[in-house]
Amino acid sequence: MEFSCLKTQSKKGPGLRLGGGANNNVELSFSNSGNKKDTKKKGKTTTSTKKKSSSSTTNNASSKGKSKTNQVNSKKNSSNKVEEKKMPQFIPTTVKKLANAYPDQYWRFHAESGDGMINYLNDQHQLELVNVDVRDQGPITGMTLSQDGTMLVTFSNVGSARIWDTSDFRLIQKLRDTEEENIDEFFVGKFIPEQNRIAIGGKLKNRSLWSKDDEDNHILPCPLKIFDVLTGKVITKLEGHCEEILCVKDVMYKGLPYFITTSQDGYIIKWKMQDDWTTLISKHRMIDGVTCMAFTVSFVPNTGNKYFMAATDEHVKLYDFEAAQLIQTFSGNMYSQYCDCGKFIHPVEPLEDEGLTCGNAEEGSNKPRFAYFVTRGVEILDAEGGKIAGQPFELKEIRRFGHKDYHSNSWLIKISSNGRYLAAPTMTGQVFIFRLRTGEVTSILRDHEEVRDVIFHPWKPLLFTSADDGCIKIYTYKDTPDQQQNSMQIDQPLDLDQPLELDQPLDLDQPLDLDQQQNSMQIDQPLDLDQPFDVDQQFDQQSDRQLDQQLDRQLDRQQLDQQLDHKE
Repeated sequence: MEFSCLKTQSKKGPGLRLGGGANNNVELSFSNSGNKKDTKKKGKTTTSTKKKSSSSTTNNASSKGKSKTNQVNSKKNSSNKVEEKKMPQFIPTTVKKLANAYPDQYWRFHAESGDGMINYLNDQHQLELVNVDVRDQGPITGMTLSQDGTMLVTFSNVGSARIWDTSDFRLIQKLRDTEEENIDEFFVGKFIPEQNRIAIGGKLKNRSLWSKDDEDNHILPCPLKIFDVLTGKVITKLEGHCEEILCVKDVMYKGLPYFITTSQDGYIIKWKMQDDWTTLISKHRMIDGVTCMAFTVSFVPNTGNKYFMAATDEHVKLYDFEAAQLIQTFSGNMYSQYCDCGKFIHPVEPLEDEGLTCGNAEEGSNKPRFAYFVTRGVEILDAEGGKIAGQPFELKEIRRFGHKDYHSNSWLIKISSNGRYLAAPTMTGQVFIFRLRTGEVTSILRDHEEVRDVIFHPWKPLLFTSADDGCIKIYTYKDTPDQQQNSMQIDQPLDLDQPLELDQPLDLDQPLDLDQQQNSMQIDQPLDLDQPFDVDQQFDQQSDRQLDQQLDRQLDRQQLDQQLDHKE
């Protein structure tokens, strides 16, 4: 129940390097599925003992291994075709041109980007809950933010998605397929760039048929449903997965729009769409030989979205997106059960002693490009093995994140990072905050039941968590007394119906600021021209005479100053 921070490096000049950390420096073995087929049958069990009465994804651990024998046998046959197909070549110069033509936007927001994202999390920078009520009627398996950060969408296994305004956290839309006759469960989703559509995936179950093996309703082929955000209606269904969809992302490749999805059926599918993101042009399954479960994908930085890493079964794999083909499998017994989450991150602090920084290699330099990749899984084993000659990338483990109180032997739990910290949910309702540079735990959040997802807001000091308790918890910085005072001074509007209280009494012996006095009189008691003028009510006569004298003295002083200036 630990995390691995991994590093891969191109062996062909200034290609690509992935990774992070400087601790164990354990080399992981890897294999190319075109040369080596993994036909091991994996029972996808979870050691979680929490039994949910609902149809959440943690139910029925034994069902995770259902029909895997047939899956493996069918993929055995297809793997022969993988061997016959020519492997795509990794050409660094081509990848570099592609990256320059289509630069990444992944690292726009991070802890030190200056946009307002949460930066530090420690004793001096503590978090507190925002007093809002964001929830659904069932477990909330996942969340996503719109690209501009103004909307938060939550996905529940009761077949609903809810859209919340991140300025005041009011509910602005409910999404449900009202024409669906069977049972929907929503796990994941993604806004399209225009934010008027959202693609949602999950599980579809037969309302009339019970599965004894699953101890649940029989599962049906699970489509990716595209909703219109304004109307809340389903406008398109993308059919292709026979089991639940576990991840969906939108991606632009060479200027063209695609969706990419992963599923418990073991397949990764890329969907080529028209510019409206609703009309399907074509779909292709990634060719990889044998994969029983595909969890998440993360695109390799500085490759123009040509390559991505996928968390599949108990290891991670590198794919060529354009060719829809597996390039490398990084195994080495990373996890004994499964690896259900992998993400590229952008550290804002050095993680190694090699003097390297995250980014591109200098022009003409032999240094490889690199980034950092963090994985989450269950029951990690020690990694052993050497390099395999002829492979374009190598993967090296450089740090593992763990804690004696960290318990997360449950599947479909996602991690998140702001570049300085790693937020890791647990099955016991906690969220551990690890410092990437040191691996130390700097904070623990305890406000949930089993936590499923965690997200840093890109340009607000907000952290979101979702859980099986059906609630979203939202954290922000705890105000200091000075911050609270400043907040009150800024946030409280001026009440024009109340007299203005001056900090200092009026000193009639000092020069009078007419503009200030006029504004004060207007605010304290506005003059109503439609009513009889009451001198006693509006002014104090004695003060009025003193004001006249003060004005006369001020005018005399001004005239004297003018005369002196004229003589000079």
